[in-house]
Amino acid sequence: MVPKSGQAAIEPAAPRTKAGANIGGANEHNRRVVMQGLRLHGALSRAQIARGTGLVPQTVSNIIEDLEAEGLVVAAEPVRSGRGQPATPYSIARHGAFAFGMQLGGHRVRAVAVDLLGEIVAGTESALAPGGVEANLGTIVAALDRVAAAPALLTGGVAPRRLGLGVAMPAPTGVHARSSDPWIAGHDGGRSLTQALERATGLAVSLHHDASAAAVAERLTGCAKGLESFVLLFVGYGLGAGIYMDGGLQRGSNRLAGEIGLVLVPTPGGPVALEDLTALSRLYGSLGLTPDQPDLAERLARAVGAGAPEVRDWTAASARHLAWAIDLVECLIDPEAVVIAGQMPDPLMDALFAAILSERDAGGLARAPSRPVPLRGSAAPFSVAAGAAADPIARAFDPSLSALMKAPI
Repeated sequence: MVPKSGQAAIEPAAPRTKAGANIGGANEHNRRVVMQGLRLHGALSRAQIARGTGLVPQTVSNIIEDLEAEGLVVAAEPVRSGRGQPATPYSIARHGAFAFGMQLGGHRVRAVAVDLLGEIVAGTESALAPGGVEANLGTIVAALDRVAAAPALLTGGVAPRRLGLGVAMPAPTGVHARSSDPWIAGHDGGRSLTQALERATGLAVSLHHDASAAAVAERLTGCAKGLESFVLLFVGYGLGAGIYMDGGLQRGSNRLAGEIGLVLVPTPGGPVALEDLTALSRLYGSLGLTPDQPDLAERLARAVGAGAPEVRDWTAASARHLAWAIDLVECLIDPEAVVIAGQMPDPLMDALFAAILSERDAGGLARAPSRPVPLRGSAAPFSVAAGAAADPIARAFDPSLSALMKAPI
């Protein structure tokens, strides 16, 4: 909470953010540095921004004036801190622009609109019919139209800036490649899908894998906020990972980084893919559920609430193998944290996470004192769509080499 004018306030330390560039031609990069600092740390004065970014005060003042004129930052009441003139705190104008996100898969479409801080302001979902994109384009666009028309997106009756659409889908590998589900990123890299959506919506469209999108959402608004290096293990119908290193999302040479579910695990019956031992597809099979059932989430929630033995067995087995996967990730990458997230009823996520912690405590593996405790991420149904929506925001406002070089992102 910002103190009122005249109140004393403790001056916080310089915010931890990217370094700015005090060179000609770097204004776009510096704008992004300032926006990122405000998003991570909340309200900051111009002096605090200058200390945190290394930019000269005049550069910061020019950027703040431009951003305020564009409706992207807002000023609060000045705050007095010791001697001198009161300092004006600035923060992100959360409704200054919006982005859209969508998750396609599991025979459903989930669409969201998020504000500049990545918070969901509208969301909707619909069932998808057989037939892939062509048969469902109308349903997909209608879902997007519903969130775009939400009252929260109108300021004074005027629609603000709209940054684009991010779409998340399963990768065409593992359990998804072995199914007949058409809602995976196809062999053309998803170009046919993104082109169809761009024509239908008029928005710039980007495509992402669901685990990576979940990691973006967790870093923007969840338990990984502020972390520079972490790995998110996403337990869905399959198993994937979103990988952040040094503040950047790692996609890999074929944009398939994080397909940890394909790692083979030795078992008495022979090697088995890790996702076949841990993912929800295994639980669905033991409960007699299929991903095309319209009430799948309700059926799973009832089984969890009833304490079905299939749920207990899956939780114990999945936790055992996920604890092993966490050790593998920590040894290979040395992240600040490993996050466990997914899309399932919260009680099931709570039970799975508790079982993972128990397995790690009982594993007997030698661990350095600095090894982090895993973090419990989101199990919310719209988290992946929200992560996909964060991409247009990042493309517009986050620091990047391409922005510094004035090249396309």
